[in-house]
Amino acid sequence: MKKPLNVILLLGLAAAPGFASVLFQGTFADDDQVALFSIIANTAETVTIETYSYAGGTVNSTVIPAGGFTPAAFLFYDQDTVPNVLDLSNGTCSQVGTDPATLGCNDIYFQGLLQPGTYTLALAVYNNTPVDSSLADGFVEDGNPGFTCVEAGTAGSFCDLTAALGPSRTGNYAIAITGADSVVNLPEPGSVFLLFAGGGLMALRRRQSFDSR
Repeated sequence: MKKPLNVILLLGLAAAPGFASVLFQGTFADDDQVALFSIIANTAETVTIETYSYAGGTVNSTVIPAGGFTPAAFLFYDQDTVPNVLDLSNGTCSQVGTDPATLGCNDIYFQGLLQPGTYTLALAVYNNTPVDSSLADGFVEDGNPGFTCVEAGTAGSFCDLTAALGPSRTGNYAIAITGADSVVNLPEPGSVFLLFAGGGLMALRRRQSFDSR
């Protein structure tokens, strides 16, 4: 399903301003799903993005169990009107938890300086990557549920491609974003597309720049 980037940014500007930090939890039904989040920085902000569902952990008083899928995360932004995407890598074992089953440190950890603007964060299952630097063009595994287990050569819906024999995981995710002026979970990409096609939203493009640290 194509994902209209401009409409997604408009939704982010209209919803839930003023959050300094927030934890999002959810469950994917299939491994080709992608969760989208709008991040707004009104001034230059140091923003931290971290997942907890692979190895588990605690955010404030919320205890998150281990066992979720291996995450991949991508930050979409415009720089001088040209779309860009940053691939957020998994953290080191000193930054994120160690999964008790696989002993892998596969949760995402990112900390960087975001210049003023609106950014779209996409959370996916590892090895599902963007088609290109434009969020509107979607992801390579769109419409291909079960791709992780096919690649692992086993049955199931969520297989860990970073571990030997591709062990089964769950569709659970947990992601915390700290330091932004506003963070909001966006609708499913297909829902946003339908709204756009029906003329329910106007498109908005904001020029942004990104300086990672």
